[in-house]
Amino acid sequence: MKRRFSFLFRQLRRKIVVGVAGPANHQRQAVVGLALLALTEVALLALTFCTNFLSAYIHNTLEIFHDFRLRALHNALAIVSFERSSGLFFEQPLQRWHDAYLGGWSFWNTYYAGVHPAVTVIFLVFILVRMFGWKLTRVNWKRLNEGAQPLSPPPDYAPVAPEPTSSTYYASDAASAIVTRASFADMSPAQQYRFLRSVWVLSAWLSFIGFLFVPTMPPRLLPVCDFLNAAGANVGACLTTEFSFVDTIGAHGSLLWDWNDESVKTLNNPYAAFPSQHTIFAAWCAMTWIMLVGPASSTLSLRSPRYWLRALLRWGSIAYPMVTVYCIVVTANHYISDALVGLIVLAISYACVRLYYLYQSRRQSYDIVPTFTTMLPY
Repeated sequence: MKRRFSFLFRQLRRKIVVGVAGPANHQRQAVVGLALLALTEVALLALTFCTNFLSAYIHNTLEIFHDFRLRALHNALAIVSFERSSGLFFEQPLQRWHDAYLGGWSFWNTYYAGVHPAVTVIFLVFILVRMFGWKLTRVNWKRLNEGAQPLSPPPDYAPVAPEPTSSTYYASDAASAIVTRASFADMSPAQQYRFLRSVWVLSAWLSFIGFLFVPTMPPRLLPVCDFLNAAGANVGACLTTEFSFVDTIGAHGSLLWDWNDESVKTLNNPYAAFPSQHTIFAAWCAMTWIMLVGPASSTLSLRSPRYWLRALLRWGSIAYPMVTVYCIVVTANHYISDALVGLIVLAISYACVRLYYLYQSRRQSYDIVPTFTTMLPY
């Protein structure tokens, strides 16, 4: 079933590329193939980034908001009960301590509102551009421009046997698309991109399942009585005697947006708290940087500026998810349990992708003749 679907998908890609670039222009086929890859990847990443908005649309379309709010409140109180029984319910005293001794709410609110998407986009663009840079160096543009038939497959592009209705068609070597090594360090930049992207996408969609089936009212809404959504319904729980959380963005604002903005009220899911996507994405960024850069280089001297720059970036990537977890808890947007479950979701996603790569590398080790059937430079 999987091979049949893969074959049909490759045939569709072939028809698109040949239809746009023409059956004989190999150089244009390579350009169109890379452009189609860029479009599909950007579309996948953009759709994954909108899982919060998508969950809000599904809930608003299929569920009465009153029932949605009651379910979110029930799950939130269950989390509070669990944290109190396990000694983890320290969000309220932590916020009071921060307000008394640190403050700086404008910074922390802006950090919550802007750093989360900005840093994730930067990392996604970095690994995507890195992958395309590697692919562009693998294309033999001179040979494709000449249109000569090579005696042996070039490093990355090889002719595919023509169909009855089309001419020969240059496509990428399957080695640049499939998993041939289980070790991350031995993978090509294209394979490393697919590995890291797959972990991020899987973890984001697993959190989307949590948003759908386990809506959770964040701490900031537990004592709120007068916050209304775009339809005029009360979003908070009005538990003023039980909880003393402060909605720091509502009280102090941020430099980017506010909960009262109409676009935020319309698009945002106020109960998308479990698990914390802030934690998932921040930990993924740290994991990505560590896996790409690796440990400190033993060849660099302590006097070298590059040594200290690498050390700063490495330790900064480790500190980033820690600061993010502190931010989401102290601003009362998440419980500490949301962050812990977010780390578990990322670990599960990494394990699933890792096991898949191990399985593919072992299965492909039994292949006797390599194939050159992948249609696009992917």
